[in-house]
Amino acid sequence: MAEERFTRRTVTVVMAVIAALAFVFSFGNVWALALRLGVPHPIAPLIAPMVDLSVVGLLVALRFLALRGVPKAELKAGTRLLHL
Repeated sequence: MAEERFTRRTVTVVMAVIAALAFVFSFGNVWALALRLGVPHPIAPLIAPMVDLSVVGLLVALRFLALRGVPKAELKAGTRLLHL
């Protein structure tokens, strides 16, 4: 039981670190892209968190619906959106 708890915590910590690093990497890239596309300088840093949180929300929603037994055919549109 203790080994299973340790494994779960380790996997959770590793996933949290990966998510944080991906967010930081994405933040800088999206900010630079927004500036190149002509987004006003005070607004540009707000775009990256919106993009990241939209992806996280879509992932959580798809997982929630899949666990509740929603057929894959009904999740197809959300999955396509996630791939874009």
